[in-house]
Amino acid sequence: MKKMMKLMMVMVSLLIIGCGSEKVAETKEEKVYIVGTAPNFVPFEYMKGDKIVGFDMDLLAEISKESGLKFKVVGMDFSGLLPALQTKKIDLIVAGMSVTEARKKNVNFSLPYFDVSQVIMVGEGSKNIGQESDIEGKKIGVVMGTTSDTLADDFSKKLNGVEVQKYNKLHEAVLSLQAEKIDMIILDYQQASKTIEKNDGLKLATHVLQSENYAIAIGKEDVELLTVIDKALKKIVNGEKYNELVKTYIK
Repeated sequence: MKKMMKLMMVMVSLLIIGCGSEKVAETKEEKVYIVGTAPNFVPFEYMKGDKIVGFDMDLLAEISKESGLKFKVVGMDFSGLLPALQTKKIDLIVAGMSVTEARKKNVNFSLPYFDVSQVIMVGEGSKNIGQESDIEGKKIGVVMGTTSDTLADDFSKKLNGVEVQKYNKLHEAVLSLQAEKIDMIILDYQQASKTIEKNDGLKLATHVLQSENYAIAIGKEDVELLTVIDKALKKIVNGEKYNELVKTYIK
């Protein structure tokens, strides 16, 4: 009888352990990664009605298909993205974020998925900025926390009379430029191109600033997640679907 009782207890224990393992596997499969973005960055992420759309969002959907990962996107100001990632309020950033040495100290970056240049946008009647020295004495508008912000701060230190005005959103800077409260805006080329299409009285200066790469930012400790995303990205960027995204949103 005692042997029978022991056997039954062992079987029950194995059943519990088995169910527990199944539960762990189920939980792992159902994990949803929180993606932070700044949905005021046309054509990469922007609002269409109450939905966040754009190049990056379609790219994220392709990563989900390729990797099997599930994502939930949340919008916030660009300047809040890195702090949110470092405090684990989000799991990754997909927001047209440029790779920089300063950012790499705090986060890991995926393989790059887009090349971009920093440019200068001015009012249509403004004198052209053809070289760096032409920025002297200018008031520069930038979106806070971007590489454009860093560039503008550098100009304010090495060029005479440069002032920097920082904004949370690009459209705020555009309104200031149109009202001649600032002289220029530093921003990414694709974003500048789309902004000029939709707003009268703006143009690009001929002087082009630094080139950069966009990548997905991930927490330093999430090495496994980075590996999975890199594998998916590599296949997508080298495939036909990526070319379709470029044709849809960029060209």
